[in-house]
Amino acid sequence: MKKTFRQVFDSLMKSAVSRYAVVGGLCAAADMAVLFFFVNYLHVHYLATTTLSFMAITFFGYFGQKYFTFRDSSGNHKRQIPIFFIVAGAGLALNTLFMFLFVGIAGIWYILANIITKFIVFVWNFLANKYITFKAYEAYE
Repeated sequence: MKKTFRQVFDSLMKSAVSRYAVVGGLCAAADMAVLFFFVNYLHVHYLATTTLSFMAITFFGYFGQKYFTFRDSSGNHKRQIPIFFIVAGAGLALNTLFMFLFVGIAGIWYILANIITKFIVFVWNFLANKYITFKAYEAYE
């Protein structure tokens, strides 16, 4: 039986991991664009840029993860935003640590290091948001 693109897409979007990858992928692409621009054109140090872009993108990530990924319509922003930013802060610490290790210590090109780091932080952020930030919404898969 031949599936249409829409059927395949709908099937994939039933999984919270897939939806997280979409939102996270868009945020990661924006983060990398900011990183590239600031490092190559404004000559800002890669660690400072990593921190600034990560923080800016996190605000937008909250709403995408809350409403699209975890489909949480609770409106419980007063509790969830601080928790989301604490989780993101831990992700930022991991992000900065791995960028330093990969670029500063191992000598890996900063763009490649950023891609590797994104995958590590992706796992942390997904699990922490699933089980901590948006745990009230459990029937999403």
